[in-house]
Amino acid sequence: MALLLCACQDRSSTGSEGGESSSTAAMPGSSTSSTTPESTSSSTTAPAEGSSSTSQLIDDSESEDGGAECDIYGQDCNNGEKCTPYSDQPDLIPDDIRCCPIIGDAPGQPGDTCEVVDYFGSCLDDCDVGSFCLDIDNDGEGTCQAFCGGTPNNPQCDSDETCFVYFQGTPLCFDKCDPLVQDCGEGQGCYPDENAAGGTGFICLPQVGTENTYGDYCWLLSNCAPGFVCVTPDFQPDCDGVVGCCTPVCDITEADTCDSFNSELECSSWYLNGQTPPDASLENVGVCILPP
Repeated sequence: MALLLCACQDRSSTGSEGGESSSTAAMPGSSTSSTTPESTSSSTTAPAEGSSSTSQLIDDSESEDGGAECDIYGQDCNNGEKCTPYSDQPDLIPDDIRCCPIIGDAPGQPGDTCEVVDYFGSCLDDCDVGSFCLDIDNDGEGTCQAFCGGTPNNPQCDSDETCFVYFQGTPLCFDKCDPLVQDCGEGQGCYPDENAAGGTGFICLPQVGTENTYGDYCWLLSNCAPGFVCVTPDFQPDCDGVVGCCTPVCDITEADTCDSFNSELECSSWYLNGQTPPDASLENVGVCILPP
């Protein structure tokens, strides 16, 4: 099945968005799959598109605007600084990865509320080393999000998290979740953790844009309302989008209600052809699509 797992940002639609706000999800790179439209996100243990794109940004030279470039995984900046994405415009698309000063005397920890100076992407915020302020709507306030540790080839997060390459090469740790339960925080949804034809895990990502539901156009991994995923048009009969449209997730062990959206749809397992769920709790996850 063709599922859209993108997390990139469109310069033309950003405006006051910071990284995944009103019309964009994030700026990652992404691995593509036959079931997902265009995407820019990556996955976890082996950050599909993130590890390579991130490593290309790692360098110990000086950037044109000053501020040494650095290793975002190793956090090798001087005391009082952290290695973090930087953009010279509020477009959610990092121009480089560099050492930037931490603002304030009491740096926030992952999960804490935080403040961004100037605009999201300025690299100036009050989150501690190893994290940055994820301010999706670019209103100056967000949540401290941890960077992945380890290396591009062996990213590391806590056991209940997944390393997901966001913002065109920024490796971040996001909580794992269950799309049938939607056990994520406010403003987030439970979405696939890579651009692939089913068989993925799921992580909590900030929801981007309007609350798109069945049949609505989407092109980002987190561009649908919680409880929906973005699939390519060939799997959704009412989709006239160029990239993809939203369709609901479903429980394959319960009565099939997909025909309430369209009589051609069936609740098909997310784990087709012998794919093994990354966690037993995801065995019942399905999606309303045309029968494969």
